[in-house]
Amino acid sequence: MEMASIAFFGGLTVAAIVVAAVVPLATAVGLLAPVPLALVAARTRPRALIAASVAATGVSFAMAGTGAAATVLGSALVGGIVGDTKRRGRGIGTLALAGLIAAPVIGGISVVLLLILVPLRTLVLEALANTIGGLVKLLDRVPALAGLADTVDSLGTSMVDYWWVWMWVSGALGTAVSLVVAWWLLGGVIARLADVPSEDTLDAGDTDRESHVAPLPLHLTDVGFRYRPEGPVVLEGVDVSVGAGEFVAVVGANGSGKSTLAKILAGRVPTSGTVTRPGAAGLGRHGGTAMVLQRPETQMLGSRVADDVVWGLPAGAEVDVAGLLAEVGLAGLGDRETSDLSGGQQQRLAIAAALARDPALLVADEVTSMVDPVGRDELLALLADLPRRRGMTVVLITHRGAEAAAADRIIHLHNGRVIPHPPHWVPRPGAVEEPRPAVSHSGRFGPRPAERLLVLDGVGHTYLRGSPWAVPALHDVSITVHRGDGLLIVGGNGSGKTTLAWVMAGLITPTDGSATLGGAPTTDKVGEVALAFQHARLQLQKQTVGDEIMAAGGIEVGSAEVARVLEAVGLPREMAARRTDSLSGGQMRRVVLAGLIARRPKILILDEPLAGVDPYARAEIVEMLGRLRAEGLTIVIISHDLSDLDAVVSRRVRLTDGTLTSVETPGIGAQSGTGGQPGTGDLPGPTGPHHVQRVSGEVGE
Repeated sequence: MEMASIAFFGGLTVAAIVVAAVVPLATAVGLLAPVPLALVAARTRPRALIAASVAATGVSFAMAGTGAAATVLGSALVGGIVGDTKRRGRGIGTLALAGLIAAPVIGGISVVLLLILVPLRTLVLEALANTIGGLVKLLDRVPALAGLADTVDSLGTSMVDYWWVWMWVSGALGTAVSLVVAWWLLGGVIARLADVPSEDTLDAGDTDRESHVAPLPLHLTDVGFRYRPEGPVVLEGVDVSVGAGEFVAVVGANGSGKSTLAKILAGRVPTSGTVTRPGAAGLGRHGGTAMVLQRPETQMLGSRVADDVVWGLPAGAEVDVAGLLAEVGLAGLGDRETSDLSGGQQQRLAIAAALARDPALLVADEVTSMVDPVGRDELLALLADLPRRRGMTVVLITHRGAEAAAADRIIHLHNGRVIPHPPHWVPRPGAVEEPRPAVSHSGRFGPRPAERLLVLDGVGHTYLRGSPWAVPALHDVSITVHRGDGLLIVGGNGSGKTTLAWVMAGLITPTDGSATLGGAPTTDKVGEVALAFQHARLQLQKQTVGDEIMAAGGIEVGSAEVARVLEAVGLPREMAARRTDSLSGGQMRRVVLAGLIARRPKILILDEPLAGVDPYARAEIVEMLGRLRAEGLTIVIISHDLSDLDAVVSRRVRLTDGTLTSVETPGIGAQSGTGGQPGTGDLPGPTGPHHVQRVSGEVGE
């Protein structure tokens, strides 16, 4: 963690200083440079600050020369003083005393450097003289400012002749200002990070790294876990055994402790109970344990797909990269930029990187949540076949009954405890996938009004257009969304669905065509189209659930509205006091949805709203969306869960390689018999065939 802090925060310091050095109008950005290093000093050991300072100095010297390197040293001293003062719990008085000593010293360092580096001193003084001379000439052009021009000229001559005095005084004053700015900013940053743990939640400790790797068989006996000593119990009394060559599924509702159990299996030490295995878990080591997380983008480190597969492997390791990519469905994408991958492709890449370690134990946490139905079946078949082909054990954490049914056995968690698995939860052949209440809004949607809200006309978008790395995402897409509409956008991974959602919300300007809301470009009306991202954690900015919903909903949202929208998405109102960092992935998704509903947008766009959500919460969300649409809200959904969402939408559009290929009217029995226009009340029942047509022209008219 210290090494990661050095790299990240040192990089931020270099960025601030280089920008201040090369952009004349951005000199003030340099005042922010001490803040990242101050955070390093406040949260790590002193040697980490020294390492960050040395690394940042070297990089800034290579990028912007001696002046930038000297500025980094000054920032390190300022940041060290502020961070150490914060870490020791001292106040502004201690900072003022340290500043009285440090400011003259830091100001004097610049003088000493210029005394030693004669060419640099000559360059600095010539630049100063030229700048003042140019200013004097400008002032001389205005007769009324002649006196001011003489004063500036005299002052400039004094600054050049007695440069060491001016440099020392200005350096000391600049240091004092930097101390105040860093103290003020660091206080806010530390307060925001107070509840974010500085340790790696997957770290098994140094003893694991030094031990013989042998993760299986493993036995958990009366295991309990809390993330903080005073925090809530996440796991309690868990007894689990996992042997070699098994395919085990772990199921349970959101917040039941599934991901925490996965961390225990991967080597995290429990707070109570015992974990017995022949050797170390060996997380990330060859033949040890590999883990694929819910958010695969957090595991991507290489800039190219092929680089990411082998990132972190020891030198000389032989890996069939092309074969692994083909195995997970990414054949031919080795040279692709990882940032260009869709969410589902990122998950496939994470699995390929895990397999490159040839692990004995693979823990897969909701790896199919962002994958299209065809890819989901392929990944499940791949995971189920790994015990037979590779002899490894696979532990799959999932919300899907069909996936759990493919496992050799199932571990069911409820409120942090292992419970007997309900037989009805796993579907039998011919049964529905998960139990859920019936959703019915018969007669409530009514005929679709003719009022146009959102119009996309010939929209195309290419990332990095004009560069060698250009990636086309959309081609000639035309869609009209009317008030009260329910539109489902479907398509495989990488088909352009998320890009289309961002264009609709005004977060991306299309490179071709136009996207308008009420006749104005969507980019001018950001916020009127609410968008829930694929990865909900990226959208949560506040410390508590209640604050998050109020911030998303606006100043008019109070505690009563927070309670209402929480219950609307199937969460208890008491959760308003919970910290967002303590939520499970599915709970985060529902909190984001609650905040968007509180905002009362003109259009609600949901990107994979059911991903990572347990079956019962999924049913609640579908019921809620149907109710919101029946009340007149316009909803656009991007999802792979087609059958669940047919009860909410009136039509589908399909994207294939960035192009609209068909419009489909799903069979929604709940809307049958309402009368009205085609596409609303006259749809066939749930057993009737879907109407599919090739798109020619605009979808939605």
